[in-house]
Amino acid sequence: MKRSQDEILHRLYRGLRERRPPQDVVIDLVELGAERWLSAAATRDIYAIMRHELATRAVYGPDRTSMPGTWRRHPGLTRAYAAAEAAVNTVAGTAGLPAPEQADPADPASLRAWLSVALPLLGLPDEQPWPARPTVARRPVAVTYWGGTRHRVPKARGPRGDHGGHADARDRMDAATRRERLPGVPVRAYRRAVRAVLHLQQRTEVLAAERDREASVAFGKSRLAYLVTEEDFVACPATAAFTAYYVARLNLRTRFTSGSQTRPMDSLGEELLAGALAAPTCRPVVLGSVLTRWRILDMLDDTQAGELMGRYYEQLAASARALRESFDHHRDPTVMITRVGDDSSSWNSASRAFNQARTGWLNLTRGLGYDDVVEASCPGKVPALVASDVAAWHLLDGGSQHVDVRVWADLPRPWDVVLGDDECPAELVRETCRRHAVDPEAAGWTQPYRQDLTELPAPAPELVHGVTVSSPLLARTLRRAGVFSGQAC
Repeated sequence: MKRSQDEILHRLYRGLRERRPPQDVVIDLVELGAERWLSAAATRDIYAIMRHELATRAVYGPDRTSMPGTWRRHPGLTRAYAAAEAAVNTVAGTAGLPAPEQADPADPASLRAWLSVALPLLGLPDEQPWPARPTVARRPVAVTYWGGTRHRVPKARGPRGDHGGHADARDRMDAATRRERLPGVPVRAYRRAVRAVLHLQQRTEVLAAERDREASVAFGKSRLAYLVTEEDFVACPATAAFTAYYVARLNLRTRFTSGSQTRPMDSLGEELLAGALAAPTCRPVVLGSVLTRWRILDMLDDTQAGELMGRYYEQLAASARALRESFDHHRDPTVMITRVGDDSSSWNSASRAFNQARTGWLNLTRGLGYDDVVEASCPGKVPALVASDVAAWHLLDGGSQHVDVRVWADLPRPWDVVLGDDECPAELVRETCRRHAVDPEAAGWTQPYRQDLTELPAPAPELVHGVTVSSPLLARTLRRAGVFSGQAC
């Protein structure tokens, strides 16, 4: 049954928050009539990808992968907040005091505002607590999979795995103070409220860190696409076509290789972008949310550009907080190879998001003429943690760690620069790059990174832990059999 243009556009919009492969999006684009924005060569490519996908579906079925199609999101602290709210409201009502205003249990900022009222009400300090620490030391344990044995760090034991991360319960009011400030409140009700609020305080910090991690994962793969409004997206079909296709290319899973990963921009994407920019209903705000080329930024007014710059810097700060939390201060920064016990998933998702947000921020500041801002504060790039087997592969091929690792090791930590705890002017970055024979502008240290080549359009391959498998059915069978322990991100 043929769908209307609005139905196709709404399906493309929902796909911005999913991990749709490019060939799935291409089928929607053909039905949308995307060939009107394409050359003959690009039309041939888009129909070739569609025919390949339809043939694959006919053999293996439409649902041929076991990989998750959406990003994991923390549901919030509904139960912990409900318990704390009920206990605090009981204390406040008995004592005749105003209760704190209701908060959103899924928003850390809202919960912190609620705690800033609830803690003083119970006589507890409301300053930032010391971070939580594991209940027990975690040591790597051997785990045997079919085909080999590896070591992993187990989850910490205990009711929540952590101890602390909240105000000290010993700072609660004594009996005389409680009778004076909270008249009529039973001691059991008071202590119940203290326990519930301290538990919520600890979980709020965990939720805030999880929100930063989620922002890093979503932004690192799809930029600001998850913040695009549906109204702006469907207003221009050409803009929607490019945005949906480019986000699908951004979401390509990483391959297990000693070379470079597949670049997101291909020749089909370039032609879709040209069609979007030439459309009379073009939405440059939507395009700038996923791609910050200067010809797109030139179409924004000052208000739109300022809002976009603020969003990119918010993502930069969120990624900086996640990096600060994940960084091991005992690590040698010149050796960015995964060791036993490293949380490489959190680090790599945060570093990817940081570098992408940094590129967008540099594009906006340079494009808007704020060169003095970059000259005063130019945070460096953050390298990823390379798997030890990939690092060994590099050595066998006669290579070594990327020279950017040595540059980053000699610079102030980028998250400290972004969060205002250190300084890193652009001249310091240039001096460090020259010391290691690196061109600071071409390598993307003081200028925005530019994709060095344009890929040819092709369907996304079926991957099992980053390894290309020719048969989608075989890929699903291997995953379910546990031959591979993880998945490519």
